[in-house]
Amino acid sequence: MHKQIKIDEIILNNFIELIENNEENVLYDYQGKENQILLQSNLVKLIEEFLKQNFSFKNYTLKDFIKAYIRAAFDLKENAVVISKNGNLFLKIIDESVQKKVEDKDKNTVKNRYNGVEENELKSFYDEFFEDEENKNFFFEIAKEFVEIYFDNRKISNNEYEKNVFSYIQQITLEKLMRIYDDEDGFFLGFAGYIFRIHFKEVFTYISELILDEIALSNVYMMNFINYYSQDILVVNGIKYKIPHIEAENGLRWTVPSMLSIVKIYTKAKKSIQHLKKEKETYQKRVQKFYVNGLSPIKNNEILLNEKAGIEIEIEHSIRSIRTLNDRLDRTKNPERKQILQEEILKEKEKLKQIKSRKEDTLKNIVKQSGLTQYITLQKELDTLNRKLQREKKILKQNTTAYNSIKESLVKALISKKSRL
Repeated sequence: MHKQIKIDEIILNNFIELIENNEENVLYDYQGKENQILLQSNLVKLIEEFLKQNFSFKNYTLKDFIKAYIRAAFDLKENAVVISKNGNLFLKIIDESVQKKVEDKDKNTVKNRYNGVEENELKSFYDEFFEDEENKNFFFEIAKEFVEIYFDNRKISNNEYEKNVFSYIQQITLEKLMRIYDDEDGFFLGFAGYIFRIHFKEVFTYISELILDEIALSNVYMMNFINYYSQDILVVNGIKYKIPHIEAENGLRWTVPSMLSIVKIYTKAKKSIQHLKKEKETYQKRVQKFYVNGLSPIKNNEILLNEKAGIEIEIEHSIRSIRTLNDRLDRTKNPERKQILQEEILKEKEKLKQIKSRKEDTLKNIVKQSGLTQYITLQKELDTLNRKLQREKKILKQNTTAYNSIKESLVKALISKKSRL
């Protein structure tokens, strides 16, 4: 429900005037949809300043006032969506006649599960606002929160899990959406159901991975929880039930004892790889500091030392040229010829000076022995890390098929329920 803020008609008129004066920042029929409006960030900032000047925000927040006055200014119905994203304000108007028709249909329809919002509206919102980089970990976080609340803290029974798992996950999804979009619109109740449906397998895959991580740590509660699926028949109040099994496509049934060693080895290798990758990244950064113009210090020194050798040959040639010219000068009696030789000697000396300067510049860029020693030590450690990383990757690969079989079988069990015989 939206917070009830009493609208001041005079302030509202001024608020509407502000929007009209900045109408270039109001995008009607946003993304080609007649029921969508986007207020760009420039206008949103003006709206914030306007409301700050008119209200003190004692009982309500600035965001509460923004949404209340936006709803009043655009004459939005209660079921309309008003959310803040990336500094913009997004308005989506839900067609009440369509929503009413949906709600009047069979209570078990897919549309009714979306709180009366049509699926194409949910898809449009999903494509525009949700499927982006900042939400890439959304469903892993949902799974993690579920495991922390209901397994780690509450330690729910298999019976409670079977009865409530879907509603628990959908509630976590809804609460997380409301935190992201800072909204309590009924739209998000339908949207939570929509995204849970299309990411259903993904969520339970993450839950399975988190459970298997705990199994690898010999978590007694989690092992007991999984042992439930090792039973064939369960009798409750005299009624027999068939229990879903952790069973692979080929008919292989996994139990805690049979999966334990594989999960331990796989999880240990996975964590080791993550640790080694971080360590490798740290060493790579340290090693990179010794690089010169993209070259390792060893390669850099090799090139520069070859360059230095070539420069020294040039120096020897230049010195010999100067000596030869001096000898000629000593033997020459002709004043004009002497003048020419003296000028040539000066040119050659200037040339020699420039060559020596090049040599000095080259020597400055040669990495000193202390730096080379540090680089070689770090590179050896990096090579050792790479070998360890390759070993762990090999272990992971050797156990991946079996681990995936366990994980996929567990997913199927976790989304199934005991059936009455």
